[in-house]
Amino acid sequence: IWKNRLVALIILQKSTFPDMRDPAPKVWFGRAACTKPQPHPIPMSFEAGSLRRPCLFCVTAPFSAHTTGQGRGLFMSGRRVLALYGALLLGFAAVVCRLYWLCSNTGYAARASAQSEAVLRLPAARGNFYDCDGLPLTGLSEQWLALCFPGEGSYARLYPYADADGQAVLYRERNASRPFLLEVAQDVRGLGVRCYAVPRRYAAAPLAEHLIGYLDGEGRGAAGLEAALDDILSTGGQDILRCAVTAQGRLRRGSEPVLEKASAAAQGGRLTLSRSIQRAAEGVAAESMAAGCILILEAGSGKVRACVSRPGFDPAHVGESLTAPDSPLLNRALSAYAVGSVFKPVVAAAALEAGEGDFVRECPGYDSRNGQVYRCAGSVPHGLVGLGGALEKSCNGYFIELGRRLGPERVRQMAAALGFGKGQDIAAGLRASAGVLPEAETLENEGQFANFCFGQGELLATPLQAAGMMNAIAAGGVYRSPLFVECVVDEATGEELAPLAHGSARRVFSEETAKRLQSLLAGVVAEGTGQQAAPAEGTAAGKTGTAQTGQFRKGEELKNYWFAGFYPADRPRWTIVVMQDAQTEPEVSSAAVFARLCDALAAGEDG
Repeated sequence: IWKNRLVALIILQKSTFPDMRDPAPKVWFGRAACTKPQPHPIPMSFEAGSLRRPCLFCVTAPFSAHTTGQGRGLFMSGRRVLALYGALLLGFAAVVCRLYWLCSNTGYAARASAQSEAVLRLPAARGNFYDCDGLPLTGLSEQWLALCFPGEGSYARLYPYADADGQAVLYRERNASRPFLLEVAQDVRGLGVRCYAVPRRYAAAPLAEHLIGYLDGEGRGAAGLEAALDDILSTGGQDILRCAVTAQGRLRRGSEPVLEKASAAAQGGRLTLSRSIQRAAEGVAAESMAAGCILILEAGSGKVRACVSRPGFDPAHVGESLTAPDSPLLNRALSAYAVGSVFKPVVAAAALEAGEGDFVRECPGYDSRNGQVYRCAGSVPHGLVGLGGALEKSCNGYFIELGRRLGPERVRQMAAALGFGKGQDIAAGLRASAGVLPEAETLENEGQFANFCFGQGELLATPLQAAGMMNAIAAGGVYRSPLFVECVVDEATGEELAPLAHGSARRVFSEETAKRLQSLLAGVVAEGTGQQAAPAEGTAAGKTGTAQTGQFRKGEELKNYWFAGFYPADRPRWTIVVMQDAQTEPEVSSAAVFARLCDALAAGEDG
């Protein structure tokens, strides 16, 4: 240390006395004197307070007054050295303190650990939908997720087991620096790839997809009951997969992925649907209908046991149906359409309640009033017809005249009491269309009222409203709001936690009127326009309907083809509505589809 200080002092002397020269080859430093030659004698002064340091290494004589400035400069240079030393020491101390703080800070350690750990989240747990018997409608099968690490050759091994989307993911992630999960068609652990089973939300042939709906990209409900009950169904947790990885994203040697199971238990929703009846109805629709819907209600309770809309869609790949023709995402059972002659039982009920059930009329095939002609189907004359014959032959002229005898107010009141013009809440946030029930002022127009009496004009109704109307006839005159949902259930125990809907019932017309209508509608199937609705076994009752839409395709008008009825006719058990929309002529009539549904229900009961 003292040698370093000596060298520093020599440097300072050189910088302080630049005019000094040292021609001698050697310089000797002694304790008593300095023999270093001086080119010029330095005047000495022994005045009080003068400095006595002509040399930095010896004391020979005090400095004179004119050398005082040089001494002061030398003194200031020493202070600079000390300040430099102090700054270096402070800097060193700061570095040491910083290193100590870094070593003691656990946050940095956690960040470093996180950079060496990959966290993958499996699809969020979600409550399922169940049918009225507790059988699952969603989550019926499993799907497999393969864990892929960089450098494992996942691209070549898994490519044959992935769908088109999965193959695109493999191609995009083939050079990834982190592991990822890939959906594969089957368990591929036999290939040496780690694989995890998770529930598949929707089956390959999904059930009631229009009613249940679908999820968005984040696994939350986006449509249908999935959206309406999202807060209930999304209470489950999310499984996490932790992998210790290297800087290249590969699994560390000697480590294994750790699966952390979510502890939260999900809640499910029980619907009124019957899985077996729903599946049977979807099978009939797939064979018979291009576009339309089917509703099957239990007559005594008003609970919906099947709800089908065609064409269908894949809820797991909704994007494929966004631009498809015939609006496959539309739930036709809850949408409003022109009704046609399916509305005539409403007028018949109003007539029976008003004591006009015995009215008869000679039908020439049309009805004319104020220059406006209203024709029966094909302009075919029906002759002398009463209420039964008019329903069997679907005579438009008869119901126009019957409506005039009743007046617009009576007919409209009966329609409103049977649910027309009112929307229905399926669940919180999911509501069926209200359709259009013409206002009383509108029906004061004779032409508007004439069209209204046989289900045309401004009147629009949903298949659900038609089902509620026909079910009131089947249930003895008591109207029950159709129900789709029952309660929230604990998926672990099956315990009912909370109701989702409450049924309501009200008498709309007398039981005598209901019995008369049941008999009249049975005649429509036995001898009238609905003969194709006759089942293979037993009897049925109902009413056909062909509604004009005012839309044309290649010069031909598109129409809505209906059949609404109940089965069996003598002791109604099921109320069924079939509607095929925007058709020039369906391949299978709605009445024939009704008959197939009756046969399927009978087969299910026998089984």
